[in-house]
Amino acid sequence: MSRLCRDLTVIENVSLPLIQKRGAAFRLWPAMRPDSAIEADAVALLQPLGLAGVATRRVSELAYGEQRLIEIAIAVALSPRVLLLDEPVAGVPESESAAILDVLSRLPEDLPILLIEHDMDLVFRFARRVIVLVSGAILFEGTPAEVAANKAIRDIYFGRDGHGAGDH
Repeated sequence: MSRLCRDLTVIENVSLPLIQKRGAAFRLWPAMRPDSAIEADAVALLQPLGLAGVATRRVSELAYGEQRLIEIAIAVALSPRVLLLDEPVAGVPESESAAILDVLSRLPEDLPILLIEHDMDLVFRFARRVIVLVSGAILFEGTPAEVAANKAIRDIYFGRDGHGAGDH
C-alpha cells in the first residue's frame, strides 16, 4: 500500500523528504511551500527517474507504477546508504514494471540495493548477487546464473517434475 500524500503533487511529495533532510521546521503543508532550491533539487531527482513530466500532477491522478516510482524517488531523496526495496513491482501491471526496472538500473552504481522479490525473472534480470532463503535460513548465495543452475533451488521452487512448488 502506498504511503504517498495522494492529494499533493509529485514535486510536493518529493520535496517533503528534502525539507526534512535539510532540517527545516515542520509546519502544516498549506502554510509551507518548498523554496526554489528545494524545488530545483526535487526536479533534478525526478528527471533521471522519468518523472519530471508529471511533477505538477497530483499523485492520485497517476498510474500505480508511477506511484511506486515516486516512492523510490522519496527514498533516494534521503540519501540512503542502502536502498531497501520490498517487492517493488508487486501489484504493478506488467506493462509498467519495465519502467521501474529501468529506473532501478539507472540508480547510482555506488548505491547498494537490497531487493526482496519473489519474481525470479525480475531477480535474474536485475540482481548481481542473489541470496535464496528457505524458512528464514540461507540456502544458497551466488550470481543469478549460479542460482539458476543449482538443482536444489530448482527442486524447491519449481518442483522435481518441473512444475511449480505451488502446483503440488
